[in-house]
Amino acid sequence: MSALLASSRNIARTNARPQILESGLTARLALDERTKSDAYAIRHDSYLSGGFIDPHPDGQFSDADDLRPNNHCVVIYQFGQPVASVRLCLLDLAPDLIGWDEIPALRIFPEEVAALAANTVPGRTARLIEINRLVRHPDYANNYQLVFVLFRFVSYLLMSANADLMLSCVRRNHTPFYKRMHFDYVAGPRRYAGVKFETNLMACTMGGVELIRQEMPIVGADPHTISTYAALLAGETVAVFPTI
Repeated sequence: MSALLASSRNIARTNARPQILESGLTARLALDERTKSDAYAIRHDSYLSGGFIDPHPDGQFSDADDLRPNNHCVVIYQFGQPVASVRLCLLDLAPDLIGWDEIPALRIFPEEVAALAANTVPGRTARLIEINRLVRHPDYANNYQLVFVLFRFVSYLLMSANADLMLSCVRRNHTPFYKRMHFDYVAGPRRYAGVKFETNLMACTMGGVELIRQEMPIVGADPHTISTYAALLAGETVAVFPTI
């Protein structure tokens, strides 16, 4: 995905900075310290409000995976205020990549993730993306459109990374929603590191991702959409268009 970031910069330079829509929603990839801090603050407040962590004095919640080169985090803003965030961690066991050989799900469900990676693409190393730290600020906990906004960027980044399979360690009460999003139960429940809840490992094939795109057109393929995502990957703040 790092190569993709670099290749997108030339495309992004040709596009004017988008206007913030009436909804006030924009998105930014957490490449700079301020955006990363916004992501960590949303996580902290979201998990704290649910009783899933103890309060941190600095109001930030991050972990060692945030420092690894194989993770990307998207932050959603409304009128400039951070309201939601999601992190994607890419597992790629290619020998020329350093630091891409670990994702949280692999530590929690080592045998199951290894089996998925071994059986996904015969003859070559699989590329698996894990969605994690999908959170909304407590003030926006009932804004379900933000979930679809996050999945819009998840879906695009998944395809941009040429991933073969999407994983998520899903909180038990969220399992029915992920099933509707064409994720299949794999294993669990097990404790997810750093938080006070158990999760089920769930997986979605690229066929499932295509079904998501057909049923909920949250990812477009028109030139404007493509240029918008290129700008996002290059570090631009991009306008978020209405979802379903």
